[in-house]
Amino acid sequence: MSSPTYYSAIYIINRSKKVASKMCFPGYTCDFLPEQIKLKELADLVANMQKICFKDENIDNENSDRLYDLFTSTKEKTVAVALTLGYGTGVINYNDFVDGGSATIQMSSQEVLSNQQPWLNEVCRSKRILEQTTSPVKQTMNLIDKYITSTLMKQYKKVNGLYLYVEKSPEHGDPEFLLNYYKKYGYKEFLLGDEEDEDYYYMNKHYTDKSVSSKKTKSKTTSSSKKRRTTLKKAMTI
Repeated sequence: MSSPTYYSAIYIINRSKKVASKMCFPGYTCDFLPEQIKLKELADLVANMQKICFKDENIDNENSDRLYDLFTSTKEKTVAVALTLGYGTGVINYNDFVDGGSATIQMSSQEVLSNQQPWLNEVCRSKRILEQTTSPVKQTMNLIDKYITSTLMKQYKKVNGLYLYVEKSPEHGDPEFLLNYYKKYGYKEFLLGDEEDEDYYYMNKHYTDKSVSSKKTKSKTTSSSKKRRTTLKKAMTI
């Protein structure tokens, strides 16, 4: 099989219409990807990818339902899904990818920060071919940077960067590898609320010199919904 052709886009979530609309960026080919995807279909697509990267078989559509709930939640809004999907020749259905990278962007203060900031979640590579290729996650991460600096920071004036957390004892993946992996993209470890967390490492990268303070009263509780959000399958698949 020849090397896949990759297409990348940010899908902006519209909760009221239950759809996600494609946003393309210069330097990233996106024409094969659909202009809009229904949120149910987007949840199924990401759940299908996570069958490989998270080894989640989506039994009884449990993972699809979880993702749909994330996309439609109004409390801590998932504002976008980033996709890079690779295809062989002659493909006509965007679901028939052979390699792909995905991630979500969610606005949250984690009940600690004074303002909501974007958090990188659900990072995944779904590789279905044996050939060695450059990971589409790399392209996805770069695309997210462009989206935040060109678009999200204009919508949310107090956004100063991108945040993420890594499980200290994940089901899949090596936390030390993940910490080093994200450092390659400019992320640095920090203490959320100036306190050590028992379950997660926290990282961020700043695009501006705006400061984001923690609330004086820390009321953060560890949520089970954080599980798997920044897990990558294995070092060899990135």
